[in-house]
Amino acid sequence: MKDEPRVQKPQNITRILTVASAVTALCCTMAGGVYADSAGDSSDQIPEIIVTATKRTSTVQETAASITAVSGEEIADRGIVDFNSLAQSVPGISMRTSGPGQTEFEMRGLNSAGGNTSMVGFYLDETPLSAPAAAQLGKEEIDPSLYDLGRVEVLRGPQGTLYGSSSMGGTVKVVPNAPELDKFSASGEEVVSDTGSGGNINHKLNGMVNLPLGDTAALRIVGTDSSDSGWIKRLVIQDGAVAPDAGAFPNVTRPANFYTAPLQEEIDGANSTTFDSVRMSVLWKPTDNLSITPMVMWQLTNQAAPDAVDVNGNPTHPTAPSTNAHWEIYDSPEPQIDRFTLGSLKLEYQFEYFLLTSATADWNRNTLVSQDSTEENGAAFGFPQYDFGVSATGDPLGIGPSGPAPNGPAVTEKDFTRQISEELRLTSTGTSPFQWILGYFYQDLYSEWDEWAIAPQATPIFGGPNLYVDHQPQVIIQNSEFGEASWQFTPDLKATAGVRHYHYGLNQTNEEFGVFTVFGGEGNTVPYNTGSTISASGTNPKFDLSYNIDKDLMVYATAAKGFRLGSVNQPIPVAAVGNANGVLVANECALQAKVLGTSTCNPNITLHAPATTTSDSVWNYEIGEKSSFLDHRLIANVSAYFERWTNPQIATNLAGFGITANGGDARVVGFEAELQALLTREWDFGINLGYTDSKFTENSAITGFPSGYAVPDIPKVTSAATLRWKHPVSGDLSLVGTLEEDYVGTRTDAPYGETITLSNINTYLVHLPAYALTNLRFGVSGSAWTATLFVNNLTNKEALLDPQPQIDLQMNAYVRYLVTRPVTGGLDLTYKFH
Repeated sequence: MKDEPRVQKPQNITRILTVASAVTALCCTMAGGVYADSAGDSSDQIPEIIVTATKRTSTVQETAASITAVSGEEIADRGIVDFNSLAQSVPGISMRTSGPGQTEFEMRGLNSAGGNTSMVGFYLDETPLSAPAAAQLGKEEIDPSLYDLGRVEVLRGPQGTLYGSSSMGGTVKVVPNAPELDKFSASGEEVVSDTGSGGNINHKLNGMVNLPLGDTAALRIVGTDSSDSGWIKRLVIQDGAVAPDAGAFPNVTRPANFYTAPLQEEIDGANSTTFDSVRMSVLWKPTDNLSITPMVMWQLTNQAAPDAVDVNGNPTHPTAPSTNAHWEIYDSPEPQIDRFTLGSLKLEYQFEYFLLTSATADWNRNTLVSQDSTEENGAAFGFPQYDFGVSATGDPLGIGPSGPAPNGPAVTEKDFTRQISEELRLTSTGTSPFQWILGYFYQDLYSEWDEWAIAPQATPIFGGPNLYVDHQPQVIIQNSEFGEASWQFTPDLKATAGVRHYHYGLNQTNEEFGVFTVFGGEGNTVPYNTGSTISASGTNPKFDLSYNIDKDLMVYATAAKGFRLGSVNQPIPVAAVGNANGVLVANECALQAKVLGTSTCNPNITLHAPATTTSDSVWNYEIGEKSSFLDHRLIANVSAYFERWTNPQIATNLAGFGITANGGDARVVGFEAELQALLTREWDFGINLGYTDSKFTENSAITGFPSGYAVPDIPKVTSAATLRWKHPVSGDLSLVGTLEEDYVGTRTDAPYGETITLSNINTYLVHLPAYALTNLRFGVSGSAWTATLFVNNLTNKEALLDPQPQIDLQMNAYVRYLVTRPVTGGLDLTYKFH
């Protein structure tokens, strides 16, 4: 057995908790002093959170929209370390995740798996962070460090007027703390924990320093360094111990002894992860009216392997395995590397009657994802051996950042994205009943998708080592003009209308060569080149009416449209029955099975997969209320909505090749409810609930989803409950605690590798079970420090999150799923200096 821990592993979680308890007790002993009562302070009310969701400053309760805002203080109190954990506690959000920094977000029943752009807008302050256009892991966003944040805002429903094309389902804004003038401050956090069920020691170090630079400027630096142990085994089967998968590709099955065959190697903690991040920003105010804020940010995520395991059970109803492991035919580590660099500049000038804001950003992101593809390629060609994905000397092959390099797996995907964006807007200020916003947005997005599947030992068979090599750059240029105006008819009645006009052009070229391409039979390096260009213009209106029944109760109604850019597919080669390239024939037969509904492939017909898809859009009709009671000790916000999703871009599969197609229309009915109560001066309770009923209303032969079927990957019910406690002991010393449970309901998903049709969907559609995760924290808080014990995933729930995307040929025998981290307990120490 091969074990590669970073530090010595304790016997179990009890040891680290015992040490943490001793440290906490010591802190309590040292924190003696004058006793005081905290009664009469601001804790008598639930604090308001300032938000900028409407591109102007307001509070959540004053904004006529479905918004969740979480302050940086609450994020720290709850011990939330990544955005995925935060999103689980927000109603109306669902996620597709492939690991750290590999998550795509969905809101209000709109599946995001298809298309070339995101369904949910993701902003770092004023900078939009667009997802890679063609990444097979999905429209994933970065996972920024949540240390030293001002707040996170989640806007549900289409934000097509103020935020544009990638905010069809909603928008997320992560707002860092700004530098502070004339004030030196610093803070630090150290977290040490242990993960059970095969895991090890985890460590995180956060730091912040705010430096005044004279009277008019300040610098703020924030850094994070973390290391998380893996808990999943990588089990390598001995050479020749199993036969190749049986059946006709992609509908193949693994041999009966696949999971019991003798092992060549066993690697513990294969999915260990490191994360490093630095964020620096400067605030310069040369005058009272002008502020200039440049910011730079860099972060790097290295994961030795994905958080994925081979599952048990029927393929349509997978269950968590007894052993957290994935089996491999060939000894190939599967690392994922994600590097992100950002430079931005925000300028604000306050004129007499309006505020001028300019937000400019230039960022790039480079992701490398590797997978062992030996099994997929062997199954596709029926090879009698599994080790052809190696070099002539027996070393595994892969791709490094600059091209082919040794010591990697058989297939590697590179996703490089760079975006230059500019938003210029004017926002009215003052107390006039008429308020307005006018703005312009420009986007220049370059997104490149490359893949290498190389098998040198297959050269005698194919005349070269290239199974599949692809270079696919894409450029999107978008220009938008937007405006919004509101009129306060009376002190209680307000109407708002807005519109956004957009025009975009998308150009994609593709060069591919190898066995699995159109000219694969003519030569191993003969290129197949294609290109597609699409463009479109349109408008997105919004109408809103709000009425304050009294100072503590507001009701509102909204009608708004959102849209998503159209997309271009990777070329899907096809060939009629009788062609020597069986992969191309399988694509043609899969198309016929979908479109014509036939079980046999007609050699006299040649169909072609759609090369492009058109934009999809959604109309959202919503009513809601925002209320507070008991002198702002109880807040209850509820919204209900109906959505009509037109021309949805849906991901589907053709005999191992993934494509996007415009499917049948869908409708979504749902509601979100949030309640927060200050039970006493010491106890704070919050609960939220999201209900989403998202269904197709038309049959779609190309996607395989019939009318009445649920939109995939959308849980019908999500909920979260948080109970927080703060008990004054003496002076500034308090005992603190948090108990939180997040629930995600059942959902369906389209499996990788299957050609889903209207007639066979019940045979293949995956049903994922519901799950709940519980987190507990207890500690001591002083005026400038905290010492907190915590246990995440208290019940050690092993939940299946999503099927792991396959970046090579897709087949149904590949049954890996992303899973939750096992029970993790530790100590969180923080200190603030002013």
